[in-house]
Amino acid sequence: MVMFESEADLIATIAQHDALVRQCVAGELSFFDFCEKYNDFYAYWALDGHESDEEERTLLEKHDSLIEPHRVIAYEILGKLCSDEDAKLDSYINAGRFGSAEAMKRLANVRVGA
Repeated sequence: MVMFESEADLIATIAQHDALVRQCVAGELSFFDFCEKYNDFYAYWALDGHESDEEERTLLEKHDSLIEPHRVIAYEILGKLCSDEDAKLDSYINAGRFGSAEAMKRLANVRVGA
């Protein structure tokens, strides 16, 4: 193990971040507070396995269905996010960027805790 102490630690960490997604979608947490607390979860914890040993990569593969929503959040939502002001500019729109309102809509479509 490299990033996680155990399989239970991996599952608990995912569950904590699932809860942040649900709280944000439910309006219990603002989008900006969500971003701060979520802390780019997929990349920060290297859920793609690039920092993991073989044992941990096996666990990541085993729990891929729990991890996949966070990959979507990282690449399809947070990775395309820009400031709300910039989101109004044609150059950003043409580049596929969007602001917090659109990010919230997309986040609401992500199903965590599969």
